[in-house]
Amino acid sequence: MLSLSLFEPLSIQPADEVAGWRVVRTWSQDAFSITWVVERSGEQRLLRMALGSPITPEGLEMEKYLEREAGALRLVQHPNIIRLYDDGRWPEPEHGFRYLLLEYVEGVKLQSARNQGMTARDAGNIFLRLAKAMGAMQNVGVSHGAIGPRSILLRGNGEPVIIDFTSSDWPGNPHPLPSRPLAGFEGTEGVFPRGPTGPGFGMPIIRGKKYRS
Repeated sequence: MLSLSLFEPLSIQPADEVAGWRVVRTWSQDAFSITWVVERSGEQRLLRMALGSPITPEGLEMEKYLEREAGALRLVQHPNIIRLYDDGRWPEPEHGFRYLLLEYVEGVKLQSARNQGMTARDAGNIFLRLAKAMGAMQNVGVSHGAIGPRSILLRGNGEPVIIDFTSSDWPGNPHPLPSRPLAGFEGTEGVFPRGPTGPGFGMPIIRGKKYRS
């Protein structure tokens, strides 16, 4: 097995193997993690890994984002919420870099689709499905923490998928954000107002400038 001291997530290239999966390409990267499309036996997944080693203070802080996501996705399962398949550490099972194995989701961000324009019917269908997904979250006490056009993907069939639960909160969360944003819809359009109870989800208000009739 590859030594922890020799491993660097940002050095991974297509065709390399990580946690038993072959890397196809980079899917996304942020300040604390990198996510690859990975493949094994004809199946594709997303593998998200912390950028920092757990033997460093920076790495431990980066891991907290993945721990929040893993905890939330263990509690809630819904067709319109990205699925967690597995999680662990690599290249060493006890002290390796923290990773999550997630459902492979390919699509466009709601932000891009909104900017390109969508019909009122399309918008209504999207928000109806999101409301049901957020109802499932509310039932188990999960708050996304940063839901908005950048954290929602639209599949090719138009089905929305909520992704990126790294700012989430849930019962027993040992790593809450120091100051969490309102659990509402980001931006000035399409606001989800905070409700009187629960984690703060309400029905959507469609106020976009890009909707077509």
